[in-house]
Amino acid sequence: MAHQDHLVNYVSAILGGSSPRSAHLESAHQETWLDQGYTVSAEEKIYAFDDGAMIKRLIEQDNFPSDAVCAECWICYEVVRQPLDKVISPCHISFNNECREAYWLKYFCAA
Repeated sequence: MAHQDHLVNYVSAILGGSSPRSAHLESAHQETWLDQGYTVSAEEKIYAFDDGAMIKRLIEQDNFPSDAVCAECWICYEVVRQPLDKVISPCHISFNNECREAYWLKYFCAA
């Protein structure tokens, strides 16, 4: 597993995976709009952690038809508040689909 201060530990906790961190949902906001005839939805959630950190997760996706195994969407994690006694790194990461996010989690959680 990655070192304790790696962002993967916080993301894993957010997604309900194995993690040395525990999180609770602090706030959530969702919106939808039309873009060139397709519905786009965005969801922003902020999570508070047991060590004082706060992480924002933003996911945006549309209903554009796709035959891809892993449809395009935009997922972003950002550290909005660091714990007092350490620095989470990286402090930001983005993915363009859920498969890349899953691969990143698997890679760092297995290390």
